[in-house]
Amino acid sequence: MLQERIEKQVNRRLAKLKNTVEYGVGLVKKYADTRFWVSTHKNAFRATFGKKGESDEHRNKKYERWCYHRKLGRVVYVELILKKNLGRPDLIVVDKGFVFAEEILMSEKEASIIEKRKKYPFPINPIYAKKGGKNVRNKQKN
Repeated sequence: MLQERIEKQVNRRLAKLKNTVEYGVGLVKKYADTRFWVSTHKNAFRATFGKKGESDEHRNKKYERWCYHRKLGRVVYVELILKKNLGRPDLIVVDKGFVFAEEILMSEKEASIIEKRKKYPFPINPIYAKKGGKNVRNKQKN
């Protein structure tokens, strides 16, 4: 009887913890490459310009999505480098304890998205940058 009450209390506390931003940020930090992890990356926007940089459409859509999540009070990491072979998603979003990645798609093929789903430690929400492209909300677990 006492053991059951203790287990219920522990489970309740664990459930509350998993529904916090700190828990979500901890998950992100767990998978981030520690050589590049800086807490100031949180909510900072990052983009590249120039010949080897992102296209205007890609960069603008990434900024639009960053603004959208920030207005909702979510924590956002842009182009955060993950541990070896896990990749670098465009956006990693922490909504309380839930963490997901967003990939801004321009000309990627379906095979590219499938590969990223295998690599990324978080579910991916593909966002199409070009007008007329379909936006798909995919909360499927990897």
